[in-house]
Amino acid sequence: MLIKGVREVRKYSAYKCVSVVSRQLSSRLDALDHEERLEGCLSALPAKAKVVICGGGVMGAAVAYHLARRGWGPNTIVIEKEKVGAGSRWHSSGLVGSFKPTLAQVRLTQSSIRLLQELEAKGRSTGWKQCGSLLLARNRDRMTVYRRMKSQSVSWGIPCELVTPKKCQELCPLLNVEDVLGGLWIPGDGVGDPHLLSMSLMRESVENGVGVMEDCYVTAVLSKDDRVCGVETNHGAIDCDYFVNCAGFWARQVGQLARPKIKVPLLPCEHYYLHTKPIENLDPMTPVIRDPDGYIYLRERDGCILAGGFEPIAKPVYEEEITNMSQRCVPEDWDHFHVLLQQLLKRVPSLSQAVLHKLCNGLEAFSPDCKWIVGEAPEMFNYHVAAGMKTVGISAAGGVAEATVEEIVDGYSKYDMYELGLNRFLGLHNNKRFLRDRVKEVPGVHYGLPYPFHEFETGRNLRLSPIYPTLRDNGAVFGQVMGYERPTWFETIGENEPSDKP
Repeated sequence: MLIKGVREVRKYSAYKCVSVVSRQLSSRLDALDHEERLEGCLSALPAKAKVVICGGGVMGAAVAYHLARRGWGPNTIVIEKEKVGAGSRWHSSGLVGSFKPTLAQVRLTQSSIRLLQELEAKGRSTGWKQCGSLLLARNRDRMTVYRRMKSQSVSWGIPCELVTPKKCQELCPLLNVEDVLGGLWIPGDGVGDPHLLSMSLMRESVENGVGVMEDCYVTAVLSKDDRVCGVETNHGAIDCDYFVNCAGFWARQVGQLARPKIKVPLLPCEHYYLHTKPIENLDPMTPVIRDPDGYIYLRERDGCILAGGFEPIAKPVYEEEITNMSQRCVPEDWDHFHVLLQQLLKRVPSLSQAVLHKLCNGLEAFSPDCKWIVGEAPEMFNYHVAAGMKTVGISAAGGVAEATVEEIVDGYSKYDMYELGLNRFLGLHNNKRFLRDRVKEVPGVHYGLPYPFHEFETGRNLRLSPIYPTLRDNGAVFGQVMGYERPTWFETIGENEPSDKP
Protein backbone atom coordinates (compact mmCIF):
# COMPACT_ATOMS: atom_id res chain seq x y z
CA MET A 1 0.00 0.00 0.00
CA LEU A 2 1.13 3.56 -0.70
CA ILE A 3 0.94 4.75 2.89
CA LYS A 4 2.86 1.69 4.10
CA GLY A 5 5.39 2.24 1.32
CA VAL A 6 5.84 5.85 2.41
CA ARG A 7 6.57 4.75 5.97
CA GLU A 8 9.10 2.20 4.79
CA VAL A 9 10.88 4.69 2.54
CA ARG A 10 11.08 7.24 5.33
CA LYS A 11 13.21 4.81 7.31
CA TYR A 12 16.10 5.50 4.96
CA SER A 13 18.62 8.06 6.02
CA ALA A 14 19.49 10.89 3.64
CA TYR A 15 22.76 9.14 2.92
CA LYS A 16 20.99 5.93 1.92
CA CYS A 17 18.55 7.84 -0.27
CA VAL A 18 21.36 9.48 -2.20
CA SER A 19 23.19 6.17 -2.47
CA VAL A 20 20.13 4.31 -3.77
CA VAL A 21 19.19 6.97 -6.32
CA SER A 22 22.78 7.37 -7.49
CA ARG A 23 23.11 3.61 -8.04
CA GLN A 24 19.83 3.57 -9.95
CA LEU A 25 20.97 6.44 -12.16
CA SER A 26 24.38 4.84 -12.69
CA SER A 27 22.76 1.58 -13.78
CA ARG A 28 20.49 3.44 -16.17
CA LEU A 29 23.39 5.29 -17.71
CA ASP A 30 25.20 1.96 -18.07
CA ALA A 31 22.13 0.56 -19.81
CA LEU A 32 22.18 3.57 -22.09
CA ASP A 33 25.82 2.86 -22.89
CA HIS A 34 25.26 -0.78 -23.79
CA GLU A 35 21.70 -0.96 -25.11
CA GLU A 36 20.68 2.44 -26.47
CA ARG A 37 23.96 4.09 -27.38
CA LEU A 38 23.58 6.41 -30.33
CA GLU A 39 25.42 4.98 -33.31
CA GLY A 40 27.59 7.14 -35.53
CA CYS A 41 29.01 9.43 -32.83
CA LEU A 42 32.26 11.24 -33.57
CA SER A 43 35.52 10.11 -32.05
CA ALA A 44 37.13 13.54 -32.47
CA LEU A 45 35.92 17.09 -32.97
CA PRO A 46 36.28 18.60 -36.44
CA ALA A 47 38.22 21.82 -36.77
CA LYS A 48 35.25 23.84 -37.99
CA ALA A 49 31.46 23.81 -38.14
CA LYS A 50 28.76 26.28 -38.98
CA VAL A 51 26.70 25.60 -35.83
CA VAL A 52 27.69 24.08 -32.49
CA ILE A 53 24.84 22.92 -30.25
CA CYS A 54 25.60 22.43 -26.56
CA GLY A 55 23.33 19.77 -25.09
CA GLY A 56 22.15 16.37 -26.28
CA GLY A 57 18.77 16.38 -24.56
CA VAL A 58 15.39 16.78 -26.19
CA MET A 59 15.96 20.48 -26.99
CA GLY A 60 19.42 20.06 -28.49
CA ALA A 61 18.21 17.07 -30.51
CA ALA A 62 15.25 19.07 -31.82
CA VAL A 63 17.49 21.97 -32.90
CA ALA A 64 19.82 19.54 -34.67
CA TYR A 65 16.83 17.89 -36.38
CA HIS A 66 15.45 21.18 -37.70
CA LEU A 67 18.89 22.32 -38.89
CA ALA A 68 19.26 19.03 -40.74
CA ARG A 69 15.86 19.54 -42.37
CA ARG A 70 17.08 22.92 -43.64
CA GLY A 71 20.16 21.32 -45.18
CA TRP A 72 22.63 22.40 -42.49
CA GLY A 73 23.22 18.90 -41.13
CA PRO A 74 26.80 18.41 -42.43
CA ASN A 75 27.75 21.78 -40.90
CA THR A 76 26.25 21.11 -37.46
CA ILE A 77 27.91 19.57 -34.40
CA VAL A 78 26.17 18.54 -31.17
CA ILE A 79 28.33 18.25 -28.06
CA GLU A 80 26.99 16.40 -25.00
CA LYS A 81 28.86 16.24 -21.69
CA GLU A 82 27.59 12.71 -20.91
CA LYS A 83 25.35 10.58 -23.16
CA VAL A 84 22.67 11.72 -25.58
CA GLY A 85 19.28 11.70 -23.87
CA ALA A 86 20.68 10.89 -20.44
CA GLY A 87 19.11 13.91 -18.75
CA SER A 88 15.60 13.10 -19.96
CA ARG A 89 15.86 9.39 -19.22
CA TRP A 90 15.22 9.28 -15.50
CA HIS A 91 13.35 12.42 -14.42
CA SER A 92 10.47 13.43 -16.67
CA SER A 93 6.69 13.27 -16.53
CA GLY A 94 6.26 13.55 -20.31
CA LEU A 95 3.12 15.72 -20.17
CA VAL A 96 2.16 17.46 -23.42
CA GLY A 97 -0.51 20.12 -22.93
CA SER A 98 -1.72 22.47 -25.67
CA PHE A 99 -2.75 25.40 -23.49
CA LYS A 100 -0.02 27.77 -22.42
CA PRO A 101 -0.16 31.26 -20.87
CA THR A 102 0.33 33.10 -24.18
CA LEU A 103 -0.46 32.59 -27.85
CA ALA A 104 3.24 32.42 -28.77
CA GLN A 105 3.80 29.47 -26.43
CA VAL A 106 0.60 27.81 -27.68
CA ARG A 107 1.83 27.98 -31.28
CA LEU A 108 5.22 26.58 -30.30
CA THR A 109 3.55 23.71 -28.44
CA GLN A 110 1.31 22.94 -31.40
CA SER A 111 4.43 22.70 -33.56
CA SER A 112 5.91 20.26 -31.03
CA ILE A 113 2.82 18.06 -31.16
CA ARG A 114 2.96 17.99 -34.96
CA LEU A 115 6.59 16.90 -34.75
CA LEU A 116 5.70 14.05 -32.39
CA GLN A 117 2.98 12.90 -34.78
CA GLU A 118 5.27 13.17 -37.83
CA LEU A 119 7.98 11.08 -36.19
CA GLU A 120 5.47 8.42 -35.16
CA ALA A 121 4.19 8.33 -38.75
CA LYS A 122 7.78 7.67 -39.89
CA GLY A 123 8.06 4.75 -37.49
CA ARG A 124 10.25 6.63 -35.00
CA SER A 125 9.32 5.97 -31.40
CA THR A 126 8.43 9.00 -29.28
CA GLY A 127 6.05 7.50 -26.73
CA TRP A 128 3.32 9.81 -28.03
CA LYS A 129 -0.14 8.85 -26.76
CA GLN A 130 -3.10 11.15 -27.34
CA CYS A 131 -5.01 10.32 -24.19
CA GLY A 132 -6.36 13.83 -23.63
CA SER A 133 -6.15 15.89 -20.47
CA LEU A 134 -8.73 16.92 -17.90
CA LEU A 135 -8.32 20.14 -15.93
CA LEU A 136 -10.29 20.30 -12.68
CA ALA A 137 -11.70 23.35 -10.90
CA ARG A 138 -12.45 23.62 -7.19
CA ASN A 139 -13.63 27.24 -7.15
CA ARG A 140 -15.45 29.85 -9.23
CA ASP A 141 -12.30 31.75 -10.16
CA ARG A 142 -10.80 28.62 -11.70
CA MET A 143 -14.00 27.99 -13.66
CA THR A 144 -13.81 31.57 -14.93
CA VAL A 145 -10.30 30.83 -16.16
CA TYR A 146 -11.56 27.70 -17.94
CA ARG A 147 -14.41 29.62 -19.58
CA ARG A 148 -11.86 32.14 -20.81
CA MET A 149 -9.68 29.31 -22.13
CA LYS A 150 -12.71 27.86 -23.90
CA SER A 151 -13.29 31.24 -25.58
CA GLN A 152 -9.63 31.54 -26.55
CA SER A 153 -9.62 28.02 -27.95
CA VAL A 154 -11.79 29.10 -30.89
CA SER A 155 -9.12 31.40 -32.32
CA TRP A 156 -6.20 29.36 -31.00
CA GLY A 157 -7.42 26.18 -32.68
CA ILE A 158 -7.53 23.97 -29.58
CA PRO A 159 -10.57 21.67 -29.39
CA CYS A 160 -11.85 21.59 -25.81
CA GLU A 161 -15.06 21.27 -23.81
CA LEU A 162 -16.32 22.53 -20.46
CA VAL A 163 -17.57 19.55 -18.47
CA THR A 164 -19.57 18.86 -15.31
CA PRO A 165 -18.25 16.99 -12.26
CA LYS A 166 -20.23 13.95 -13.36
CA LYS A 167 -18.56 14.04 -16.78
CA CYS A 168 -15.17 14.42 -15.09
CA GLN A 169 -15.74 11.18 -13.23
CA GLU A 170 -16.90 9.45 -16.42
CA LEU A 171 -13.68 10.50 -18.15
CA CYS A 172 -11.60 9.24 -15.21
CA PRO A 173 -13.43 6.92 -12.78
CA LEU A 174 -10.51 7.11 -10.33
CA LEU A 175 -11.44 10.66 -9.36
CA ASN A 176 -13.17 11.90 -6.24
CA VAL A 177 -15.22 14.88 -7.50
CA GLU A 178 -17.04 15.89 -4.31
CA ASP A 179 -15.36 19.31 -4.23
CA VAL A 180 -15.08 19.75 -8.01
CA LEU A 181 -17.22 22.46 -9.66
CA GLY A 182 -16.37 21.43 -13.20
CA GLY A 183 -13.52 20.94 -15.59
CA LEU A 184 -12.05 21.50 -19.02
CA TRP A 185 -11.58 18.47 -21.28
CA ILE A 186 -8.85 18.81 -23.95
CA PRO A 187 -8.91 15.70 -26.15
CA GLY A 188 -5.87 16.68 -28.24
CA ASP A 189 -3.44 16.63 -25.32
CA GLY A 190 -1.33 13.63 -24.48
CA VAL A 191 1.94 12.29 -23.17
CA GLY A 192 5.29 11.35 -24.65
CA ASP A 193 8.67 10.01 -23.65
CA PRO A 194 11.40 12.69 -23.73
CA HIS A 195 14.16 10.09 -23.91
CA LEU A 196 12.63 8.24 -26.86
CA LEU A 197 11.99 11.56 -28.58
CA SER A 198 15.59 12.67 -28.01
CA MET A 199 16.97 9.44 -29.48
CA SER A 200 14.62 9.51 -32.48
CA LEU A 201 15.45 13.13 -33.28
CA MET A 202 19.16 12.51 -32.90
CA ARG A 203 19.10 9.43 -35.13
CA GLU A 204 17.26 11.40 -37.80
CA SER A 205 19.84 14.18 -37.45
CA VAL A 206 22.84 11.84 -37.69
CA GLU A 207 21.37 10.24 -40.81
CA ASN A 208 21.22 13.71 -42.33
CA GLY A 209 24.83 14.62 -41.59
CA VAL A 210 24.82 16.07 -38.08
CA GLY A 211 27.91 15.18 -36.03
CA VAL A 212 27.48 14.18 -32.38
CA MET A 213 30.29 14.21 -29.82
CA GLU A 214 29.53 12.56 -26.47
CA ASP A 215 31.53 12.92 -23.24
CA CYS A 216 32.47 16.39 -24.42
CA TYR A 217 31.86 19.57 -22.45
CA VAL A 218 32.31 23.27 -23.13
CA THR A 219 35.07 25.17 -21.38
CA ALA A 220 34.67 28.49 -23.23
CA VAL A 221 32.64 30.15 -25.98
CA LEU A 222 34.80 32.62 -27.87
CA SER A 223 33.85 35.78 -29.72
CA LYS A 224 35.40 38.16 -32.22
CA ASP A 225 33.90 41.55 -33.03
CA ASP A 226 30.99 40.68 -30.73
CA ARG A 227 30.15 37.54 -32.71
CA VAL A 228 30.58 33.87 -31.90
CA CYS A 229 33.80 32.59 -33.45
CA GLY A 230 34.56 29.31 -31.69
CA VAL A 231 34.11 26.91 -28.81
CA GLU A 232 36.74 25.39 -26.54
CA THR A 233 36.04 21.94 -25.06
CA ASN A 234 37.83 19.21 -23.16
CA HIS A 235 38.41 17.57 -26.57
CA GLY A 236 39.93 20.65 -28.17
CA ALA A 237 38.68 23.75 -29.95
CA ILE A 238 36.28 24.11 -32.86
CA ASP A 239 35.64 27.21 -34.96
CA CYS A 240 31.98 28.03 -35.56
CA ASP A 241 29.67 30.84 -36.61
CA TYR A 242 26.73 30.01 -34.35
CA PHE A 243 26.41 28.59 -30.85
CA VAL A 244 23.14 27.27 -29.41
CA ASN A 245 22.94 26.84 -25.64
CA CYS A 246 20.53 23.93 -25.11
CA ALA A 247 22.21 22.84 -21.89
CA GLY A 248 18.94 22.79 -19.97
CA PHE A 249 19.78 22.47 -16.31
CA TRP A 250 23.31 23.77 -16.96
CA ALA A 251 22.34 26.63 -19.30
CA ARG A 252 23.24 29.32 -16.78
CA GLN A 253 26.61 27.73 -16.11
CA VAL A 254 27.33 27.46 -19.85
CA GLY A 255 26.38 31.12 -20.24
CA GLN A 256 29.04 32.03 -17.70
CA LEU A 257 31.66 30.28 -19.86
CA ALA A 258 31.18 32.72 -22.73
CA ARG A 259 33.52 35.63 -23.33
CA PRO A 260 31.79 38.01 -22.62
CA LYS A 261 29.50 36.22 -20.17
CA ILE A 262 25.91 35.57 -21.21
CA LYS A 263 23.16 35.96 -18.63
CA VAL A 264 20.80 32.97 -18.57
CA PRO A 265 18.98 33.39 -15.25
CA LEU A 266 18.03 29.90 -14.11
CA LEU A 267 18.24 28.21 -10.73
CA PRO A 268 17.29 24.65 -9.71
CA CYS A 269 14.48 23.67 -7.38
CA GLU A 270 13.55 20.29 -6.02
CA HIS A 271 10.82 18.77 -8.19
CA TYR A 272 9.01 15.61 -7.16
CA TYR A 273 7.00 12.91 -8.76
CA LEU A 274 5.70 9.69 -7.26
CA HIS A 275 5.59 6.40 -9.18
CA THR A 276 3.48 3.44 -8.07
CA LYS A 277 3.92 -0.20 -8.94
CA PRO A 278 1.54 -1.63 -11.59
CA ILE A 279 -2.15 -1.23 -10.81
CA GLU A 280 -4.57 -3.90 -11.93
CA ASN A 281 -7.02 -2.92 -14.70
CA LEU A 282 -5.66 0.62 -15.03
CA ASP A 283 -6.80 1.96 -18.40
CA PRO A 284 -3.74 2.81 -20.56
CA MET A 285 -5.75 5.69 -22.07
CA THR A 286 -6.43 7.29 -18.70
CA PRO A 287 -6.32 11.03 -19.38
CA VAL A 288 -3.76 13.30 -17.81
CA ILE A 289 -5.39 14.84 -14.74
CA ARG A 290 -4.41 18.35 -13.72
CA ASP A 291 -5.83 19.71 -10.48
CA PRO A 292 -4.15 23.12 -10.22
CA ASP A 293 -6.09 24.19 -7.12
CA GLY A 294 -4.47 21.21 -5.39
CA TYR A 295 -1.12 21.85 -7.15
CA ILE A 296 -1.08 18.30 -8.60
CA TYR A 297 -1.09 16.26 -11.79
CA LEU A 298 -1.20 12.55 -12.49
CA ARG A 299 -1.04 10.23 -15.50
CA GLU A 300 -0.83 6.56 -16.41
CA ARG A 301 2.55 5.18 -17.42
CA ASP A 302 3.24 1.51 -18.14
CA GLY A 303 0.28 0.37 -16.06
CA CYS A 304 1.33 2.52 -13.11
CA ILE A 305 0.37 5.96 -11.84
CA LEU A 306 2.88 8.77 -12.08
CA ALA A 307 1.88 11.76 -9.98
CA GLY A 308 3.54 15.01 -9.04
CA GLY A 309 2.88 18.70 -8.75
CA PHE A 310 4.05 22.26 -8.27
CA GLU A 311 3.88 23.17 -4.60
CA PRO A 312 3.29 26.86 -3.69
CA ILE A 313 6.71 27.24 -2.05
CA ALA A 314 9.50 25.21 -3.63
CA LYS A 315 12.96 24.39 -2.29
CA PRO A 316 15.90 25.96 -4.13
CA VAL A 317 19.02 23.83 -3.87
CA TYR A 318 22.77 23.88 -4.36
CA GLU A 319 24.71 27.05 -4.05
CA GLU A 320 27.70 25.41 -5.70
CA GLU A 321 27.69 24.34 -9.35
CA ILE A 322 26.31 20.92 -10.26
CA THR A 323 28.80 19.23 -12.52
CA ASN A 324 27.32 15.83 -13.37
CA MET A 325 24.04 13.99 -13.71
CA SER A 326 24.27 12.12 -10.41
CA GLN A 327 24.25 15.43 -8.52
CA ARG A 328 20.72 16.03 -9.82
CA CYS A 329 19.56 13.19 -7.55
CA VAL A 330 18.83 14.54 -4.09
CA PRO A 331 17.33 12.90 -0.98
CA GLU A 332 13.57 12.66 -0.80
CA ASP A 333 11.95 15.09 1.61
CA TRP A 334 8.63 13.46 2.47
CA ASP A 335 7.69 16.30 4.78
CA HIS A 336 7.99 18.76 1.92
CA PHE A 337 6.20 16.41 -0.49
CA HIS A 338 3.37 15.95 2.01
CA VAL A 339 1.40 18.95 0.70
CA LEU A 340 1.22 17.23 -2.70
CA LEU A 341 0.70 13.72 -1.33
CA GLN A 342 -2.23 14.91 0.76
CA GLN A 343 -3.92 16.40 -2.31
CA LEU A 344 -3.22 13.32 -4.43
CA LEU A 345 -4.86 11.04 -1.88
CA LYS A 346 -7.84 13.39 -1.68
CA ARG A 347 -8.31 13.48 -5.44
CA VAL A 348 -7.69 9.75 -6.03
CA PRO A 349 -8.62 7.90 -2.81
CA SER A 350 -7.76 4.50 -4.30
CA LEU A 351 -4.16 5.69 -4.55
CA SER A 352 -3.81 4.90 -0.84
CA GLN A 353 -4.11 1.20 -1.74
CA ALA A 354 -1.44 1.35 -4.45
CA VAL A 355 2.06 0.06 -3.78
CA LEU A 356 4.75 2.71 -3.84
CA HIS A 357 7.60 2.13 -6.26
CA LYS A 358 9.60 5.30 -5.75
CA LEU A 359 9.49 9.00 -5.03
CA CYS A 360 11.82 10.75 -7.43
CA ASN A 361 13.30 14.04 -6.26
CA GLY A 362 15.22 15.60 -9.10
CA LEU A 363 16.22 19.15 -9.83
CA GLU A 364 14.54 21.34 -12.42
CA ALA A 365 15.68 24.83 -13.36
CA PHE A 366 13.24 27.75 -13.44
CA SER A 367 13.58 31.31 -14.71
CA PRO A 368 12.71 34.20 -12.36
CA ASP A 369 9.50 35.08 -14.25
CA CYS A 370 8.30 31.51 -14.95
CA LYS A 371 8.75 31.90 -18.71
CA TRP A 372 10.93 30.07 -21.21
CA ILE A 373 14.25 31.63 -22.21
CA VAL A 374 14.59 31.59 -25.99
CA GLY A 375 16.45 33.79 -28.46
CA GLU A 376 19.70 35.48 -29.36
CA ALA A 377 21.77 36.81 -26.47
CA PRO A 378 22.12 40.62 -26.41
CA GLU A 379 25.76 40.32 -25.31
CA MET A 380 26.93 38.39 -28.38
CA PHE A 381 25.65 38.00 -31.92
CA ASN A 382 24.88 34.42 -33.08
CA TYR A 383 24.74 33.09 -29.51
CA HIS A 384 21.29 31.53 -29.13
CA VAL A 385 19.64 30.12 -26.01
CA ALA A 386 16.80 27.61 -25.73
CA ALA A 387 16.37 26.76 -22.05
CA GLY A 388 14.24 27.28 -18.96
CA MET A 389 11.34 25.08 -20.11
CA LYS A 390 10.25 24.51 -16.47
CA THR A 391 9.67 20.73 -16.74
CA VAL A 392 7.72 20.85 -20.04
CA GLY A 393 10.65 20.44 -22.44
CA ILE A 394 8.92 17.73 -24.46
CA SER A 395 5.97 20.01 -25.24
CA ALA A 396 8.22 22.98 -26.04
CA ALA A 397 11.16 21.40 -27.87
CA GLY A 398 9.75 21.02 -31.37
CA GLY A 399 8.40 24.56 -31.66
CA VAL A 400 11.22 26.31 -29.83
CA ALA A 401 13.79 24.46 -31.95
CA GLU A 402 11.93 25.38 -35.14
CA ALA A 403 11.87 29.06 -34.15
CA THR A 404 15.56 29.00 -33.17
CA VAL A 405 16.57 27.45 -36.48
CA GLU A 406 14.47 29.98 -38.41
CA GLU A 407 16.33 32.80 -36.66
CA ILE A 408 19.68 31.19 -37.50
CA VAL A 409 18.96 30.30 -41.12
CA ASP A 410 16.52 33.04 -42.17
CA GLY A 411 17.37 35.79 -39.71
CA TYR A 412 13.82 35.89 -38.32
CA SER A 413 11.08 33.55 -37.13
CA LYS A 414 7.43 33.36 -38.07
CA TYR A 415 6.68 33.04 -34.36
CA ASP A 416 6.45 36.08 -32.09
CA MET A 417 9.30 35.35 -29.69
CA TYR A 418 9.58 38.80 -28.09
CA GLU A 419 8.16 37.85 -24.68
CA LEU A 420 10.60 34.92 -24.36
CA GLY A 421 13.74 36.83 -25.36
CA LEU A 422 16.84 37.29 -23.23
CA ASN A 423 16.65 41.08 -23.44
CA ARG A 424 13.92 41.04 -20.79
CA PHE A 425 16.62 40.40 -18.19
CA LEU A 426 19.13 42.69 -16.53
CA GLY A 427 22.38 41.64 -14.91
CA LEU A 428 20.73 41.67 -11.50
CA HIS A 429 18.32 38.93 -12.64
CA ASN A 430 21.28 36.59 -13.04
CA ASN A 431 22.49 37.25 -9.51
CA LYS A 432 22.42 34.00 -7.51
CA ARG A 433 21.20 35.68 -4.34
CA PHE A 434 18.23 37.13 -6.23
CA LEU A 435 17.55 33.81 -7.96
CA ARG A 436 17.62 31.86 -4.69
CA ASP A 437 15.10 34.28 -3.24
CA ARG A 438 12.82 34.42 -6.28
CA VAL A 439 12.85 30.89 -7.63
CA LYS A 440 11.20 29.33 -4.58
CA GLU A 441 8.03 31.20 -5.58
CA VAL A 442 8.19 30.43 -9.30
CA PRO A 443 7.05 26.77 -9.57
CA GLY A 444 3.83 27.61 -7.73
CA VAL A 445 2.99 30.17 -10.42
CA HIS A 446 2.79 27.30 -12.91
CA TYR A 447 -0.52 26.17 -11.40
CA GLY A 448 -1.53 29.44 -9.75
CA LEU A 449 -4.61 31.41 -10.75
CA PRO A 450 -3.59 33.84 -13.51
CA TYR A 451 -4.98 37.01 -11.99
CA PRO A 452 -4.26 40.19 -14.00
CA PHE A 453 -1.22 42.24 -13.02
CA HIS A 454 0.34 39.49 -10.96
CA GLU A 455 3.37 40.58 -8.96
CA PHE A 456 5.99 38.37 -7.36
CA GLU A 457 6.48 38.82 -3.62
CA THR A 458 10.11 37.68 -3.51
CA GLY A 459 13.19 39.27 -5.01
CA ARG A 460 11.86 42.77 -4.36
CA ASN A 461 13.32 46.17 -3.43
CA LEU A 462 16.22 45.73 -5.84
CA ARG A 463 16.09 49.24 -7.34
CA LEU A 464 14.46 52.10 -5.45
CA SER A 465 13.95 55.72 -6.48
CA PRO A 466 14.96 58.57 -4.13
CA ILE A 467 11.28 59.28 -3.39
CA TYR A 468 10.44 55.64 -2.59
CA PRO A 469 10.13 56.28 1.20
CA THR A 470 7.78 59.21 0.59
CA LEU A 471 5.61 57.20 -1.79
CA ARG A 472 5.51 54.26 0.63
CA ASP A 473 4.56 56.46 3.57
CA ASN A 474 1.69 57.90 1.53
CA GLY A 475 0.10 54.54 0.85
CA ALA A 476 1.74 53.49 -2.40
CA VAL A 477 1.33 49.85 -3.38
CA PHE A 478 4.32 48.92 -5.50
CA GLY A 479 4.83 46.79 -8.55
CA GLN A 480 8.17 45.80 -10.05
CA VAL A 481 9.35 46.67 -13.56
CA MET A 482 12.88 45.68 -14.59
CA GLY A 483 13.83 45.56 -10.93
CA TYR A 484 12.43 49.02 -10.13
CA GLU A 485 9.76 49.45 -7.47
CA ARG A 486 7.13 51.84 -8.77
CA PRO A 487 3.67 52.65 -7.42
CA THR A 488 0.75 50.94 -9.13
CA TRP A 489 -1.91 52.57 -6.95
CA PHE A 490 -2.38 54.34 -3.62
CA GLU A 491 -4.56 53.09 -0.80
CA THR A 492 -5.79 54.86 2.30
CA ILE A 493 -3.44 54.65 5.24
CA GLY A 494 -5.89 54.76 8.14
CA GLU A 495 -9.49 55.06 9.16
CA ASN A 496 -9.31 58.84 9.58
CA GLU A 497 -8.01 59.45 6.08
CA PRO A 498 -10.39 61.44 3.85
CA SER A 499 -12.29 59.35 1.31
CA ASP A 500 -11.27 59.63 -2.34
CA LYS A 501 -14.87 59.04 -3.41
CA PRO A 502 -16.75 62.07 -4.86
